[in-house]
Amino acid sequence: MRRRLTLAAAAAAPLAPSSAFTAYVLRHGQTDRNAAGIEQGSSDLSRLTDLGRRQAGDAYGALLGGGDGDAAAREVTSVYASPLARARQTLGLLREADAVNPGGPVLPASDLVLPDLREVDLYDWEGRGYGELRDAHPGSWDAWERGIPEEMTVMETREGEEPVEHHPLIELWERADAVWDEILSIEREKWSRDECGGDESSAERTALIVAHGNLGQALLGTAMGWDASGFNDPESVFGNCGLCEVDFG
Repeated sequence: MRRRLTLAAAAAAPLAPSSAFTAYVLRHGQTDRNAAGIEQGSSDLSRLTDLGRRQAGDAYGALLGGGDGDAAAREVTSVYASPLARARQTLGLLREADAVNPGGPVLPASDLVLPDLREVDLYDWEGRGYGELRDAHPGSWDAWERGIPEEMTVMETREGEEPVEHHPLIELWERADAVWDEILSIEREKWSRDECGGDESSAERTALIVAHGNLGQALLGTAMGWDASGFNDPESVFGNCGLCEVDFG
């Protein structure tokens, strides 16, 4: 089910006193591994299903405001994307729909791929079924579902190296906070360049971020000033091709 939230971000300053910045955070469409109940993490083996491709088309309509009456108020000025194929596929389908939009394209011609927009790193859990993980690691799985970052641990094993224990939710929150800093820094540079060039529309900037469900939760949480214990909060969970709005004053 598509969902869109409008959140007033508290964790970052606006680009400039006279500017406004809105980010639309979009999760990719359903993948074959989503459908099979397999944990993907930041692995890059899954691809969109037929349903996932249809969801991407619906997401373009949601971006335009179709279906629920809450339109994206302005043209998208920047697009940022995860490097993983499922997000890139979703963005490609959005671009296909944008190219034939009767009202003209709303997406800029180029996008910027940011490595830190990849999905949560789940190390040895990646490629394993949900049921298998629940049975093999009941404590960590429970902490994962309930959002208890200190208790959610996953091992990383590599041949010839000592195993390493990770806290994926804590790492994810730190990465989401850092990628907001990166995006806002880029947007400030663009705002400054446009302002110097006399572009009167530069006071309002809108970004589309095409990424992932868990990373999307972390983006929303860090924008609101929540710590990683906010993971799986009902206010931040959204499904395949869920679209959420974050407004920076």
